[in-house]
Amino acid sequence: MYDKQQLKKAIGFNTVEVLPTDPEQLDKEVQLLVDQANSSGQIIRHYIGFEVSGQIHVGGGLFQMLQAVELQKAGVQIVFWIADYHTWLNSKLDGKIETIKNVAREYFAPVLLKTFEAAGGDSSKVKILFNYDDYRTEKNSKIFWDYEFQCDRELSLNRILRSLSITGKTAGDDVEYQLTRYPGMQAADVFWLQTHIVQSGLDQRKIYVSARDIAFKLDTEYQLQINQKSIKPICTFSTLLIGLETPIKNVITGELESAKMSKSKPDSCIFVHDSQDDITRKLKKAYCPMVNLELSEEVRIEEQKLNPILNYCEVLIYKGAKTITLDRPEKFGGVKFYSTYQELYTDYLTGLIHPMDLKNAVSKTLSDWLQPVVSFITANPDKLELVKNARR
Repeated sequence: MYDKQQLKKAIGFNTVEVLPTDPEQLDKEVQLLVDQANSSGQIIRHYIGFEVSGQIHVGGGLFQMLQAVELQKAGVQIVFWIADYHTWLNSKLDGKIETIKNVAREYFAPVLLKTFEAAGGDSSKVKILFNYDDYRTEKNSKIFWDYEFQCDRELSLNRILRSLSITGKTAGDDVEYQLTRYPGMQAADVFWLQTHIVQSGLDQRKIYVSARDIAFKLDTEYQLQINQKSIKPICTFSTLLIGLETPIKNVITGELESAKMSKSKPDSCIFVHDSQDDITRKLKKAYCPMVNLELSEEVRIEEQKLNPILNYCEVLIYKGAKTITLDRPEKFGGVKFYSTYQELYTDYLTGLIHPMDLKNAVSKTLSDWLQPVVSFITANPDKLELVKNARR
């Protein structure tokens, strides 16, 4: 039996937005989902999609797993949708479908499962689907393209172009034709998979707004259902982890913006299978400004908003039920354990924590946390070499 409050808490866990945004409407939709599941015995299904675009970093892997684990604890069926077909459309890796399929099966799937385990989940209960294969199956005498065309009929070209951020492009760019298929396919995934809860990053918001908007416009047999009742998908969005590099100035606004985490720039992120030495090296160079106590508290707070080390602590480490311990010589403050992020943040903002001490502590926590994934790759180095070599 599903518990409404537990499910609702899991849906909102570590998110910046949930659709529907209206609290009363969200409450109604969660209640409906729970009531229909409990009365019919049907399982509530979730999915999160992963484009096979390179090595898995903590932002796209471990960070996303935290909410998936909470949803699993609430009784939801977790589905990892490995988007090898979408990756091919987006011309990632070497652009060859066979390479992409191989990386998806030999590297992405097992590493994601190990990362899910590290986050505290039961990987044996996770369902992994590869869309290149799943699109070739038949469900109730229908194939995936039937679902996509149903969605395409309800999506305007302007809406498609505005949704291209999911491919790394923006409206107005000179994009290849095949990328215009991507948003419609991703919207159709929800209905094809019959997943009631969709998890993604905020960069994919536009397409899932579209999926909710067209949910009841599709022919009835294509609609998302539970207990034969049509519903809209509940969509959860997380923010993106801040990249480790120094913020850059926006040439238009003149304001500083956080550096993006990029797989093509290895030192801008932590990969889930990085060794302790690699994590320590990357964090040692990471942006983490010293607090200037001569400035007002308001200014100090503003300066630290783009601090990736604090960002990791707040939304990754403490949300993952991990903690930070500073291991310093007595003359520099000695050993101190921080059970909450607020306590850590307060001490940092008042100059009681040196940036390097914080970096060392975060490195130790992440290294210990990711050890199961590191051990897996150490025992299977060919899997990492496969993705490293799958470049143009």
